[in-house]
Amino acid sequence: MTRFRNNRGLFVFLVILISLWFVVFPSVIISGEKQQDPILIQELMPKQTAVLSQQPEASDNNTPAPTLDDSDLEIEFVTEGLESPTSMTFIGNQGDMLILEKSGEVLLLTNENRSKISLLNLTVNDQNERGLLGVAVLNNRSDFSTTAMAANSSSNNRTITTRDNDSTTDSATAALSSATPTFVFFYLTEASKEDRSQVLGNRIYRFEWNDTDKSLSNGTLILDLPVLPGQNHNGGKLIADSENGHIYAVIGDLNRKGMLQNFKNGSLPDDTSVILRINLDGSPAHGNPFLNVSTKDGSYSNLSKYYAYGIRNSFGLAIDPVTGILWDTENGPDGFDEVNIVRPGFNSGWTIVMGPIENSNVTSENDLVNFLGYSLYADPVFSWGRAVGVTDIEFYDSDKLGNDYTNNIFVGDANNGHLYFFEVNEDRSGLQFEQSGLADDLVANNDRQRSAVIFGTGFPSSITDVETGPDGYLYILTFHPTMGTISRIVPQEQ
Repeated sequence: MTRFRNNRGLFVFLVILISLWFVVFPSVIISGEKQQDPILIQELMPKQTAVLSQQPEASDNNTPAPTLDDSDLEIEFVTEGLESPTSMTFIGNQGDMLILEKSGEVLLLTNENRSKISLLNLTVNDQNERGLLGVAVLNNRSDFSTTAMAANSSSNNRTITTRDNDSTTDSATAALSSATPTFVFFYLTEASKEDRSQVLGNRIYRFEWNDTDKSLSNGTLILDLPVLPGQNHNGGKLIADSENGHIYAVIGDLNRKGMLQNFKNGSLPDDTSVILRINLDGSPAHGNPFLNVSTKDGSYSNLSKYYAYGIRNSFGLAIDPVTGILWDTENGPDGFDEVNIVRPGFNSGWTIVMGPIENSNVTSENDLVNFLGYSLYADPVFSWGRAVGVTDIEFYDSDKLGNDYTNNIFVGDANNGHLYFFEVNEDRSGLQFEQSGLADDLVANNDRQRSAVIFGTGFPSSITDVETGPDGYLYILTFHPTMGTISRIVPQEQ
């Protein structure tokens, strides 16, 4: 009897094992039959674009979903599986989106079926804060001066090739080849094709967009900026002023100590710690605040492109849709991350001042570098007493989420995955707060004051971009080496 029981146990065990074999092993064989040679797949792809995925990706991530302060709103995932995404922007007439990955990949996310298509693979050095960092789209208009582009398309402009085009074209001819092209601008830390450790510079390129076949062409270098010593504080944010046909770009201090960092005896202006305002070809925009200074003193010639200076590092630029005035975010070393209104000639104060000037060791604005009276210092309109790694800033230019949010500000951070909301005051000269402590000094000094401006929490990792979509909803880009996401904030379904 004992022997029978032992054999019966063995029999039951074998039955279970065989059952598991037929359940598991066929699925492995089926999966194997579907696999293809990666080289063959690449050969079947079109040269210019490669479809990476055709269907929306379902998340298998068990982390809690982000939560919002407003129960009338909810978060929808748009796509995921992005590799270290840094910036995004909408393009074309179908609600498509360009997404940048830090390693140099430019992806097109189609609105029709949320396919991700590779448009470009730019050669970058992506160590630390370097990489493919910023993108802006500007729809050209007939009143933008193309003659100025032709006149300035000289020694600074050169071309960059796309994947299916090994030839180069004259930049001035390319720029004028279409009456009203859509231009796409990229900010990248360019590297040598032979050795990506050999860094060439922080550079801004202009491409032309073809909305019919969804392609980029005629890549032209329009601005060559410094990159050393680095490797941090490269800035990289770009935005387009479509009303006036200008591009704003920001670069950080690159750990330099010159006049632009408010060292009065430091090196001459060298294109660091600045916000630049340029034309479509990289030339200084008409009306820039330091144009007169640059002509009076040749040693200050670089100033002609600058709109502001004294910036430690920034990942956020935005134009107020009501006033047309520029705002930015700025990163402090370990405290006093800032939100600023950036008027022409703005000196943000780094390295002498971060946060309100009364909290620094500076006794007078005269301690700052002033370029022949054309400079302007102003305190931030808001500061975090303890750094949160502030990133992008976005004026929500829509009413789809409710009138309380229209033309007010959303800001992301890198340290906590928080989304912040700020209400602009009536004359749009600053921010208004219900909490008296914040209203008094405009600094969030404790957890209670920090919580007062938090709108959303639990976003996966760092928020790197915030954009108002053509559908009127708010889109959030989060950073992760392999699982970067895009989500959008929409009204709660009733």
